[in-house]
Amino acid sequence: MSEEKSVLDALEKTGDLYRDQLAVRDPEKALSWGQLIEKSKVAGQCIASIVQGQVGFPAVILSDKNVELLTAMTGVIYAGGFYLVLNPEQPAQRMEKILEVSCPKLVICQAKYRDKLLEAGWTGTIYDLDYLTEEIEPFSRESMAAVREQIHRDSPLYGIFTSGSTGCPKCVLVSHGAVMDFIGHFAKIFDFSSDDVIASQAPFDFDVSIKDIFTAFFTGASLLLIPREYFSTPKTLMDYLCDNHVTNLTWAVSALCIISGLNCFTYRRPTDLKRVMFSGEVMPIKQLNLWMDAIPNARFVNLYGPSEITCNCTYYEIQRRFEKDEKLPLGKAFPGREVLLLDSKGQVVKKANCPGEICVMGESLAIGYYHNPEETDKHFVKYGPDHRRMYQTGDLAYYGDDGEMYFAGRRDFQIKHMGHRIELEEIERNIDAVDGVDRSICSFDEKKNRIYLYYKGRIDKKTLHRQIKDSLPLYMVPNKFFHVRDFVLNKNGKADRRALSSLEVIEDQSSSASEVTA
Repeated sequence: MSEEKSVLDALEKTGDLYRDQLAVRDPEKALSWGQLIEKSKVAGQCIASIVQGQVGFPAVILSDKNVELLTAMTGVIYAGGFYLVLNPEQPAQRMEKILEVSCPKLVICQAKYRDKLLEAGWTGTIYDLDYLTEEIEPFSRESMAAVREQIHRDSPLYGIFTSGSTGCPKCVLVSHGAVMDFIGHFAKIFDFSSDDVIASQAPFDFDVSIKDIFTAFFTGASLLLIPREYFSTPKTLMDYLCDNHVTNLTWAVSALCIISGLNCFTYRRPTDLKRVMFSGEVMPIKQLNLWMDAIPNARFVNLYGPSEITCNCTYYEIQRRFEKDEKLPLGKAFPGREVLLLDSKGQVVKKANCPGEICVMGESLAIGYYHNPEETDKHFVKYGPDHRRMYQTGDLAYYGDDGEMYFAGRRDFQIKHMGHRIELEEIERNIDAVDGVDRSICSFDEKKNRIYLYYKGRIDKKTLHRQIKDSLPLYMVPNKFFHVRDFVLNKNGKADRRALSSLEVIEDQSSSASEVTA
C-alpha cells in the first residue's frame, strides 16, 4: 500500500527529483516535470476559484489529447475534484448522456469543440481550455492549502464511462488510493524508471491511459502522447516512436495489430522497446508472434481487468512462442488482489475446464458507479463469512489442465470490441430509437471481432447506418447490417438469438447485397 496521501504527493516527489527532465510531449509542445507541476497548480487555483473551494466535484474536459489536456486534468486534481474526459470523437447524443449522468460542476472545453458541446445540450458555463488560467482570478495559496488537506486516499480521482445495458453509459469512479496501490505494484513489477519513455496510445477517456499517466507521475518516466491520426499514417507513427526512443507500449490489442497487420516493421523497428503490454481484447497469436519476431529483446505481457478494479487484476508474462491454435493465459493476480472463479451458486471453481465468473477482491476496487447506487450494489457485493467487498466482472474463465486461467467469454451480452467494453443492449436501444426500425438484435463474432446487426422495419440499411453513426461512437457501430423480415421466437416468447444467422434477409433496393459493411 502506498504511503502517499494522494497522487499529488507522488507527483511532487517526482518533481523534486526530476524537475528539469521531460515529463510530457506531444507533436507540438513539451513540458518538464517542474513546468507541468507549476502550470497544473495555477490551473488548480483557477478551478478551485470557480467551485469556491469545494472538493469531490466532477469536472468534464472536452479536448484533443495533448499537453494542455493533461495539464487541465492535473489542475482538476489540485483543485480537489475528479476529472472526466470527453473524447471529441464521441457523438453529441452520447456526450449528452454523459453530461446528464455526471452533472459536472464545470466544463473545460477546447475552443474548436464549443459548438459540439452546445449540440450535446450543455447550457452551463464553458471555460476555454486555452485561457482558463488567464481569465479567472486564482484561489489564494492559503485557500489551496486548505483544499489540499481535504484530498486523501478515498477521494475520487477520475471517472471512466463504460457502456450500460439500460442504454445509458455508466461512470466508473476511482479513488486516489486505488490508483496509488495499483500503480505502485505495476511500476515495480515491470521495472519502470525515470529513463523510460512511455508512448501513450489510448485516449484519456479510456482506462488504459491511467497506466501511462500515473506510471509516469510515480516514476519520472516521460510521457509521449500519440495523436489518433498517426495510426492512419503508419510511417509517421513509426518515425514518432523510433525518433523519440520509446521504451514502453501499454496499448490496446487493436492498436498493436495495426502496426503488425500493416507490416510496419519492414519500414522501421522501435528497437529501444523494453516492454510491450496489451489488454482490452484477446491478442491474436499470429500478431503477437510478429511483434516478438520484430522486437525479440522486449518483455511481452498479457494484462487483464475491467475499469471497475482499476486497470488490471492479472498479468501473464510471455516466456515462449505460442502456436496459432493456443490461447494466452490470464496469468496471476497482482499483489494485493484476490481473483476467484465462482459458479452460479457462488462456490469457488477449482476443477479444470469448468468455467466460472471472474470475481475480484482486495486493493483498488472502484468506489462504484457515480450517481448509480443500484448498479453499484448489483456488481460490488459482499462475499464470504467476513463480508469482503468483491466485484463481479461478468467475464468467464476456466483453469486449464496446466493450472493456468483462460478467458472464456462474457456471462451476459457484454462484449469487448476495439479495446472497449460494450453492452450489446446499448447498441440495440440506440438503434431501436431510430424511426423506421421496429426491432433490432445484435450479435458478436468473437473470432472475427465483428458486431452483426439484425433488424426489422421499413428503413433501408444504408440510411440506418448513416443515422446511427450520429448517435454511437465508431467502436459501437455494427460491422454488418442484416435487414430481416422477422425474428424467430423461443419457447419463452423471446427473440431466439441462436437463430439469427438463419433469418430471411430482405434485399433493399438501395443495395444489391444482403449486408452493409460498416
